[in-house]
Amino acid sequence: MENEAKLIKDCTFELTEDHHSFGSGHYSGRILLPEDISPCFPYLNAVLTENRYDHENRILIGVSNGKRYAFRPHEIQLGGVPDPAKAQEIVDEVVDLVNRTWRERDTITPNLKERDLPTVFEIYVLLPRTNCRECGQVTCLACAGELRSGNLTLEDCPCLSKPEYAANRDKLRALLGAV
Repeated sequence: MENEAKLIKDCTFELTEDHHSFGSGHYSGRILLPEDISPCFPYLNAVLTENRYDHENRILIGVSNGKRYAFRPHEIQLGGVPDPAKAQEIVDEVVDLVNRTWRERDTITPNLKERDLPTVFEIYVLLPRTNCRECGQVTCLACAGELRSGNLTLEDCPCLSKPEYAANRDKLRALLGAV
């Protein structure tokens, strides 16, 4: 049966250390896919949390089991891989998530509700703008870009946990859908 088929049959994985601060322990990954997985996005949009979905540009950013993923037609980005030794486990988990969602799509109401991604500048103006590098990025502008793409979370910016940034942190949570 077509519903029984796997959407992702094959993939390659690239693990990279943050190129802005080697030795920081910050890693991310990319799963490269020969098949277009975008037909699954409306179903994933229904099952993931903290979603940002742009149907026209075919990008979905969401969270599953506390892990943030950015889905594109031929790629899945993994934000914040904590331990390179567990990278394959994370890859297997997200590939299983996509394949399971695809198999069960007849029982899932697709969610076409779009949530526009904020611009990098909209995120940047709410960050502390100290360029402290504690998030692993060289600048707060670079951090804003990584937040937008789903490679970082608000918790990756230690300055945002300070009381003086509480209002901006709340605004960022609302803007990024992390409420």
